[in-house]
Amino acid sequence: MTPFLERLRAAFGPGAGRKLALDVPLGLLLAIAGTMALAAKAAGPPWERGPGNGPPGPPDGFGPGAGPPPWADIDLPVLPLVCVAAVAVCVALRRIWPRSAFVASAAACTVFVGAAGFHGPILAGMLLTLYTMASRMAPREWLPWTAAGLPLLLTVRFDQSYLGLLEADTYLLFIPYTAMMVAAAALGATVRGRREGRRREHDQALRRSAYEERLRIAREVHDVVGHSLSVINMQAGVAMHVLDKRPDRARESLDAIRRTSKDALEELRGTLAVFREGAAGTAGDRAPLPGLDRVGDLAAGMASAGVSVEVHTEGEQAVPPAAVDHAAYRIVQEALTNVARHAPGASASVRIAYERGEVAVEIEDDGPRIAGPGPAEGSGIAGMRERARAVGGNLHAGPRPDGGFAVRARLPLGAPRSGR
Repeated sequence: MTPFLERLRAAFGPGAGRKLALDVPLGLLLAIAGTMALAAKAAGPPWERGPGNGPPGPPDGFGPGAGPPPWADIDLPVLPLVCVAAVAVCVALRRIWPRSAFVASAAACTVFVGAAGFHGPILAGMLLTLYTMASRMAPREWLPWTAAGLPLLLTVRFDQSYLGLLEADTYLLFIPYTAMMVAAAALGATVRGRREGRRREHDQALRRSAYEERLRIAREVHDVVGHSLSVINMQAGVAMHVLDKRPDRARESLDAIRRTSKDALEELRGTLAVFREGAAGTAGDRAPLPGLDRVGDLAAGMASAGVSVEVHTEGEQAVPPAAVDHAAYRIVQEALTNVARHAPGASASVRIAYERGEVAVEIEDDGPRIAGPGPAEGSGIAGMRERARAVGGNLHAGPRPDGGFAVRARLPLGAPRSGR
């Protein structure tokens, strides 16, 4: 591409080719209509274009011996033709330079009326540039130009004294022309308002999606890191306690710490991969999110940390949707992490019941009895409740009357349901 074309493309801006492809034919159509209107005005009424008498013969311009066509003697004025061409160019460039196109078309329309004595199709070109300017610019940017262009609508006549400004017809025509300008500007402002509204809704949807994704990642990181660090902390305490007396137990604890940290790192890599460039293209290469089929492994890991966990499955086992399956796993994981953190040495039981249309997950422990209404709800319980609500389920958590703590969640096996 030559430097001239590059500068021209930079001046026109992005999408200039598509805009010109649509607007140039419209400008040519306006130029043809304006020229035809000038020709009709110059030719005069039909009853004045020929003698109207005489013997019948071939019409002018047809057949042998025919005379010149009726438009051969029409002398089109140059200045109105230049104005028509100027308005046609403004229409063709209206979406590239909207304000300049309106100003130039308004001035050309004024000169055209002064020279030709009528508006004709050229007025439509000016109204079109006004509509484009109002639909693409803020009101504070185009209102002053429109107000300055209103006096140009006065039908001044170069062939009359005082340009016809002392004639009443000049001001009577100003009223409908002003109404047409107001209508064109209002239509353009309405179109711009709707476009801006759709853009704001799109931006809000993107921000909401980004917030929900950040919230999801925060929950994932909290669950993975919280559970893993709790297990690692307990195993490290066991290792330090038996390091001198039973080195074999210390080795087992260190091995459990290594496995737990390795699993946690792998899950964190998968969770945080969405921040990497091109993560969407590698989503299929990441390990699937953990579900209820891995609750047994989770219970075994807790047993190595000193928390005995029993898992019971009831009902005809079904395959939940991926989101429900993952939410149920995270609820079990967070509940067991709370047992290890707040009731060390306690035993826990996990009950997974597949019922009609939903899966019930219950986690109970036999920790010490909690006096009063129970501890204040922390981020762990709030996160479990958000996970259940996100897939259309519900969750209840609180101390048991005979001691310990219980978490009960009911999640739908089908599509997420609302209003629960």
